Amino acid sequence: MDGTGIEGVAWEDLQVLLAGLRTGSLNQVARTLGVSVSTASRRLARLEGALDRPLFDRVPEGLLPTALARSLEPHALMIEGQMADIERLALATRGPPRGTVRLALPDGIASKLLVPRLGAFFAQYPDVDLELLIGHAVVDLVRREADVALRFVPPTAPDLVRKALGPIPMGLYGRAALRGRPLDELRWVMFIDPEARLLETQWVQQHVRPAHTLCCSSWNTLFAAVEQGIGPALLSPLVAEAAGLVPLGAGLPLPPARTLWLVHHQALRHVPTIAALRGWLSTLGAEILAG
Repeated sequence: MDGTGIEGVAWEDLQVLLAGLRTGSLNQVARTLGVSVSTASRRLARLEGALDRPLFDRVPEGLLPTALARSLEPHALMIEGQMADIERLALATRGPPRGTVRLALPDGIASKLLVPRLGAFFAQYPDVDLELLIGHAVVDLVRREADVALRFVPPTAPDLVRKALGPIPMGLYGRAALRGRPLDELRWVMFIDPEARLLETQWVQQHVRPAHTLCCSSWNTLFAAVEQGIGPALLSPLVAEAAGLVPLGAGLPLPPARTLWLVHHQALRHVPTIAALRGWLSTLGAEILAG
């Protein structure tokens, strides 16, 4: 660079920089941005040309960021946040709910509590389309990885608005055939949690310490295993009792209830589709948790 400034740096080029830092692969960059590999490569070359410096070393393993790329990352992240705010403000228009909303939520909440009731939502809002992002990972609502989230972890970012839908009670459940058998001799069905970060894992380690386990990364798989009688698990009575499972562990203290949070970005509060989904989820949560 000659000291007179840089020209031709576009937001779409900075997106390639951020995606390259996050994925380390040009193919993954293209997939993340929804463009071809040649387009991603061209944008990266254009950015490097404007900066007159390489941002990544091309190695067999993929993209290796240079020191310049690392130093530019916080500035690109700041621009990313500003662009997301512009998009949010552009979306915040008056009118009936119409368009697509991305909702992130755990798989158990999705399959057992939400999906069976979605017909009522679409009957009320026929012009709203939903994208359900299922999993236990906490998506980044600030970067618009989703528009709304149901989660068990309260947000900490100041731009995120949270509402507690209520505590979800927990209990020990399994097939009736397991009643009366020593709990520590049963094969417990649990989440994969080697560092014991989950309240369920901590409760089991404190009160039972089973000899054998079946560990899953998916709640639906965990629930199916309990339904098949493989072993007990900590579940909510909201779903366990409807499946014919029975409470076990008489005499043990109940596991702590888990608070379900409804989270969204404050800049989206007036977007009609977001407001419609938030209101419906709030009502649904109150109805379900009230029994």
